[in-house]
Amino acid sequence: MRGGKRLSCCSQGHSYSWSGLLAAAELTLITIMMTTKRLDNFEVMCEWDSCDFKGCTVEELSDHMALHLKDYLGDNDALEELDEYACLWKGCQFLAMGCPAELEVHAHFHNYHGKLKFVGAKLLKSRPDLPSCNEGLHSSNLVPEGSDGYVCQWEHCDSTFNNPEWFYRHVDNHVESCDASFKIRYRLREHMRSHTQERLVACPTCGSMFSSNTKLFDHLHRQAEPIDSLVCEHCGKAFSNERLLRDHVRQHVNQVKCPFCDMTCTTLAALKIHIRFRHCDERPFPCDFCDKRFKNQRDLQKHTEVHNEGTVYHCTVEGCDYSCHTFPTMSYHYKRAHQVGGMSKYKCHICDKVFSWCYTLTLHLRKKHELKWPSGHSRFRYRKT
Repeated sequence: MRGGKRLSCCSQGHSYSWSGLLAAAELTLITIMMTTKRLDNFEVMCEWDSCDFKGCTVEELSDHMALHLKDYLGDNDALEELDEYACLWKGCQFLAMGCPAELEVHAHFHNYHGKLKFVGAKLLKSRPDLPSCNEGLHSSNLVPEGSDGYVCQWEHCDSTFNNPEWFYRHVDNHVESCDASFKIRYRLREHMRSHTQERLVACPTCGSMFSSNTKLFDHLHRQAEPIDSLVCEHCGKAFSNERLLRDHVRQHVNQVKCPFCDMTCTTLAALKIHIRFRHCDERPFPCDFCDKRFKNQRDLQKHTEVHNEGTVYHCTVEGCDYSCHTFPTMSYHYKRAHQVGGMSKYKCHICDKVFSWCYTLTLHLRKKHELKWPSGHSRFRYRKT
């Protein structure tokens, strides 16, 4: 796209030129249906504590959820000393540890998730040729672990929200009013979703969320029976359509070279991440409790829990007395000790050895098979198959 104009993202000072990039991505049906006003016959059921209310707009659902939360939480001051607040949504096992505000954010996300599943069901109804999802209904109402709110990072804006729908609409208004000069506005919208992690559609069967309808279609195709003629020549894995095979083959070929070291990556996005973490010293996220700084918000959040010495997480499984000071540690314990099947297994691709930990497989590959990781990489990477 020669002579393309610059798209400016005012979030955290980023500026991107789209000249020379690949052709414009598909403007999906989901992008067109950004608001519930454009969704025909919109209807999402509330599943809070056996409620049978059906909302015809997100506004109705949000107002209805606010009533549930007011009835459940009552006077927040009176509940200040409670250790945990359980989500009452059907099939959800979320516990907000000592923070009613976190439960409010989480509960509103259930409504947002219901909207995405409605969009997914509507989309799949128009595509009867697609395979069905066979991952089951057990996780259809599970949503990401919450936070205590959404903060807009757009320049000169620090608005906060406890409802993801209002947050994403707010950011979209920034994009609409942006005075940058550009040719394709939805490119800027797509970039903003990389900051906000907004998802536009969900699988109505298992509840998995995706940023485009194409990724939902891939989710279904990956569960279909592979075709014998669509086999990767590098590893022998078969796929159900040509696009999945092409995407897979790219993982075998590192095409993008780092200008600072011998590292090569499969995509430009992966190269940007590599450069930021391996070659840049900038750490724009400071800890409020000590002098440490971090390269991204996620690392800062993980570190902050170190300072929560008074917070103790107790395992909720009957008969288990395990406790710890961080929620990620508790999640790790639960998956290892209580989930069906236990830990994931790491199998050597050269011999029949199987290990419970990735680092023990790494030691095995280095010592037994005398393998070395590729130039520029600091470790082996393992992928679930």
